[in-house]
Amino acid sequence: MFYFSRCVPFVTFKRGYARLLEETKSMPNLGNTDLMEIHAVVTPADILENLEKHRDRYIDTLDDVKRIYEAQTERYAEAYKEYTQKEINGELTETEKREKPKEPRMPPDRTKTYDRYIALYVATLAEKIYLNEQHFAEFFLDEWDFIRAHISHLSVLRAGGPGTFLDEDLSAVAGSALAMYGS
Repeated sequence: MFYFSRCVPFVTFKRGYARLLEETKSMPNLGNTDLMEIHAVVTPADILENLEKHRDRYIDTLDDVKRIYEAQTERYAEAYKEYTQKEINGELTETEKREKPKEPRMPPDRTKTYDRYIALYVATLAEKIYLNEQHFAEFFLDEWDFIRAHISHLSVLRAGGPGTFLDEDLSAVAGSALAMYGS
């Protein structure tokens, strides 16, 4: 029996290496896999579990955004009515003219993005899925462009301030939704 410098029996090393070679024969050649080309091999069930969890969180936080938007819209309508009445009566100051109420913005509902991928992976017959870095980040880490925009919108709502038509309670709702994303 031969030994390497770390006293690893050569025969054991050889058997382990042979097993490693055998296991890698069954894997498809992924090409040049430098650090920017790493692929994850996962099952459709793993993807579905994560996508459904992320979709449910998104729906919960979107429901909070909708409740905030409804309250904002009501307050905006009142503020715009007052602004318009002052404008009609010629009572607007220059400062009030510059601070015309702005209609609140409701971000689009992107639930269908999750639903499309969930349907795709429910229907797949594949046992293993090879994900590139971007899809891994989206499916497992919930790092989508629309989620970044959603978190940014929640941050603005949490901050409140002039022109948002938010009180402390609504800002707290936004803060609670934002906390679900760890922000």
